[in-house]
Formats: sequence, structure tokens, C-alpha cells
Amino acid sequence: MQQQTANWTKQNSSRMGSALWLRFFSFALITSVCLSLLVACGCSRFNNEPEKIKPGGLANVFGKKESSSDLNAILKDSTPNEKSVRTSGGLTLGDTDNLAFSESELAELLDSLLTEKKINSVRGLIRLYPDLVTKLLISSGSSQLSKSRQLEVAGLFDQQWSGNGQDTWQSYVKAVTDARSSVEFVTARSEFLSRLSNNQPKKALELKIRERANKTDSLIADAEALRLEGMAYMMLEQHENSSDRFQVAMQLLSESHPYQASKIGLLLGESQRHAGDLAKWKENWETAIELQSRWLAERGLTDPSFWKKAAFLRPVSTPWPNQVVGRLEKSLQKENLHFPSTQPGDKEAVIWATIGIQSLKRHESQNAILSFKKCEALVDDKSLKQELQMQQALALIDSGQQGPASAILLRLGSTQSLVGDRSKAILATLKLQNGSLAQGMNLLQSAIKTSNQWPAQERMRAQADYALAYLMRGKEEQGINLLNSVHGEFVKHQNFEHAAQCLTNMAAYYEKTDQGRKQRETLARLDSLETL
Repeated sequence: MQQQTANWTKQNSSRMGSALWLRFFSFALITSVCLSLLVACGCSRFNNEPEKIKPGGLANVFGKKESSSDLNAILKDSTPNEKSVRTSGGLTLGDTDNLAFSESELAELLDSLLTEKKINSVRGLIRLYPDLVTKLLISSGSSQLSKSRQLEVAGLFDQQWSGNGQDTWQSYVKAVTDARSSVEFVTARSEFLSRLSNNQPKKALELKIRERANKTDSLIADAEALRLEGMAYMMLEQHENSSDRFQVAMQLLSESHPYQASKIGLLLGESQRHAGDLAKWKENWETAIELQSRWLAERGLTDPSFWKKAAFLRPVSTPWPNQVVGRLEKSLQKENLHFPSTQPGDKEAVIWATIGIQSLKRHESQNAILSFKKCEALVDDKSLKQELQMQQALALIDSGQQGPASAILLRLGSTQSLVGDRSKAILATLKLQNGSLAQGMNLLQSAIKTSNQWPAQERMRAQADYALAYLMRGKEEQGINLLNSVHGEFVKHQNFEHAAQCLTNMAAYYEKTDQGRKQRETLARLDSLETL
């Protein structure tokens, strides 16, 4: 299990992080002792006028320095050729419903991380995948996780996603794993779902699942039973019965579990649409997206599938509410996506940009590519289009398509602009990762001069890169001090993944330079980071 966790971490070092810009970074294969540390993380205060390379510094490491003022001069003949850019006649989108984890994979990973007491890593997974964690918890009793593990996950889930009510996921897990009558609810639920999947809604309703749920004394169990019965009645086209059950379930969850209530709200609206009650359809659709957007604004909720469904189920001629769009826009501004106008098309574009960003954060890169393309087609602003194209490049890198991504970044990086410099910084990392050391470092040096104007997360990661450059030049004090500062900023922003990478880089440096005591101290800091 530990080996599987190690492999997962190596392949997806930032999967649980909230910042995706440098998700594709990994230790570069560099022969030099200090150059083996080259991994992007990033964060802290940064000198706006970075020290220029002097004779005897990086120039001695890399040889003759190319001009950093011209992107093509830096890259020389490294532009991806047509063969490397084109994949089967274009971009490979693959399965646009791809998910980062299956439920069983997530359960296995959570169990492994909890065994190793990596609490903050578990928090990161719960923050990014609330929908999958909910599915694991609701099936408690038949889950792949032991009861103790379920209780741990439920407690952390409550901290992040439960509201102010008395009913919690921890109390639900206790209820359905203790009493015999409660276990019967889990068994009946599984059978109910099986009958629905076999198109047997009448037989499903014969299970009287709500009676079994009532024996658990859990609002979550009661709401789940109502939801399942509502789905069965929808299949039977008994929409009044369906709406009644969804309505009660939504009311039960609205205070304690607004995230789950928002999802039932979409079902309620759809049931009312089938019943021909268009006014209530609109009302409950708006209530659902209001709940979801509020939780996004207050707690950073990430559930791109909800917004895809909300876009599909939007009542005809009903605009996206200004308050909801405003919350999404504020979230997107953290990714440097600014929507300058309030045209109807731009509101729809905000939704697809949100889906794209959230999908990319969850490593659902194919979904992200498609969403960013839809968004780009809806906007006219040139700078916004460029930002969306850069996000597409990041999603392509995340999906392993570096050729098409490099072509986009090269075009954007050729412009004299902030997005151009940021694109060059991403190209720099690709170059370093692929062993093109001189090109990568010169690109980074050229780009980083404007980093004080970049989005905060990008600027902090660039600072960490620059700290590693200090180490590569043999300037240990400057490099370690900056990495420590960056580490502190990551912790402050609760970006524990990149904070851990800072410490990992420092420990690797101390190991390569035979500083055993400092290496052990740094590794101890790394262990304690998981329990902060």
C-alpha cells in the first residue's frame, strides 16, 4: 500500500493542491548535484529586480548565455514541429467524462494516507472531491473503508462541508455501522439502487426504504431514502410524488448539508419541469445554484459536474442570476480570468470557465480542455481569450500532451505582455524538465522580471523556482532562506502540497551536499506539516 501511495505521489505531486498552474512539475533528470533539485513549488516575497547572472555564476554552469529578450532566440530550434503538435489530426480529447479517481481508488488512497497519518493530504482530497467522498460515506457499512477509517473521513468531511445543524456525517456513519436496523438500511439502499439500474422502480419502492431509514435516527439517511424514492417516482412518471420527496429531502439537508441540498435542488427542478410547473422549476433551479455558489464563495467548493448539470437543466429563457455569476467571477479572478462585460454570452462563459478551472484542479483534464474551448468561443475580449488559451495549455500538459501545449505557450510567449511572460515561465519548466537547462533558465530569468504583477499563486511558485536557481549557483544561504519563506507562505495559504515540496527540495539539497543533521531536521519538519 505504501508503494502504491508513493507511486501516486510521484505521478500526481499536486493532485490535492488548490493551485494547478505548475501541476506538471516533477524532479528533472539533471546530472549536476544541485541541479537535481529542480522542482517547481513557489511562494514568498520576491525581489522585483532579480540579480543578473554574472561571470562565474550560471553562465559557468550552462556555458554561453543566449539573449533572454527574444523568445525564439532562447528556444532556437526547439519549437515543436508539426508532427509533435498534431495528434491524429488535432488535439486528443479522449473521454470528456474522465474522473481522477474511481470510488475504490479513492477509498484505497484515503486508507493509505490515514495509516501514514497524513491528515492534511486527506483534507486536500476531501476538499477537491466532495462528491466522491460523499458516495463513500453514504454507503458506509458496505464501504471498502473500515469503520474507524470511515469515522475519521466523516469527521474531516464535516469540518470542511457540513453546516451548523446537529446532524453530521460522523453521526450517520456511527448509526449505520452500529445497530442491526441501521445496517439493514445500507443493505436496502444497495438493493434499491440495483433495482433502479435494472429499470424496476416499482420493485424498488416495495423495499419501503424510508421506514428503514427512520430507524437510524439520521437526517442524512432519511434524506437519502427520500431522494431514492423520488428518483423511482420520476422513472414511473409520477412527478407529483417525486417532487414531494425531493422537496422534503432538500428541506432536511438545507441547514446541515447545503452542498447535498443543492444537488437535490436540481433533481427537484427537473421533476417539476416534467410535471409542467415551470415557475417552481425556475425557483428551485435558482435555489440550487445559489446554495452551490455560496458554498464556493465561503469554502471553495469544487464540483464541476454540478455546474455542467446546472447548465444543461437551466430553464428556457432564464438568465444566470447576477449574484451567482458574481460569486463565480470572484473565484475566477484568483486564476486571472477577468470577465469585462455583462453580456448574456459572458455569463454563460463564466459558467464554463468555472467548470474548466474546477476540472483542472481535480485532474479531470479532458473535461477542462473542452470547457475552456467552449468558454473561449463565447467571449470576444482578446486578453481573456489569451488567458483561456493558457489554461487550455495547462490542461493539455496535465493530460500528457506537451506538444500541443508547447505550441500554444510559444505563441503566447512571443507577445510582450504579462500573459506572455507567464507562458514563458511555463515553457521554462517544460524545458528544464526535459533537460534543456540553458534554455529553461534563460526563459525563467526573462519571464520573472514582471512576476510582481502576476496572480499570487503564480508569483509564489516563480519565487520558489528562483530559490532553486540560487541553490544551483551555490548560493545556499539565499536559496534556503527563500525556500523557507516560500514554505511559510504556502502554509499560510493552506497549500500543504507545495509547502511539502519546498521542504522536500531542501532535504534533497542537504542530502546531496552531505549535511545530514540539517536533512534530518528538514524531514522532521516535513512529517509535522501533515498535522498542522
